[in-house]
Amino acid sequence: MLCQNCQKRPAKVQLTQIKNNAKVDIYLCEQCANEISHTEFVAPFGFNDLLFGLFGSQIKQDAPVALKCSECGMEYSEFLKSSRVGCSKCYKAFEPKLDSIIKRLHGNAEHHGKVPNRVSSNISVPNEVEKLKQLLNGAIQKEEYEEAAKIRDRIRSLEVGE
Repeated sequence: MLCQNCQKRPAKVQLTQIKNNAKVDIYLCEQCANEISHTEFVAPFGFNDLLFGLFGSQIKQDAPVALKCSECGMEYSEFLKSSRVGCSKCYKAFEPKLDSIIKRLHGNAEHHGKVPNRVSSNISVPNEVEKLKQLLNGAIQKEEYEEAAKIRDRIRSLEVGE
């Protein structure tokens, strides 16, 4: 691995800095490490650099798309520089570009993880009802009416239990 500062000599020193509760590791050659250790250490390595390092060869760099958030005015190019969105509406504004990144990182763009216990009962019943309705539609299309009736009854029992 080459030094991340000079890009000339092999990296032999790992510097770790914690800034704003984020850990940043930088790999430097001995010369650059000596120079930086006498001055304030500034990390030139951000989350966007990490993403690009992991997926840069896979992400096509098309012509710049002029995506802009209608709420806060942040442009997609600003997001690429900072790796931080300006507001909650930015996720919707940058969705065409963010979806592919999120899918590569997590395998899916939809959350399927755990839900806190205090809210799980509020969320799990509507989610189960929604899944059962999809199964019901599938059973009806396949003309499996006995199965559809069982699913219908399960939906009703869940809705009454709410």
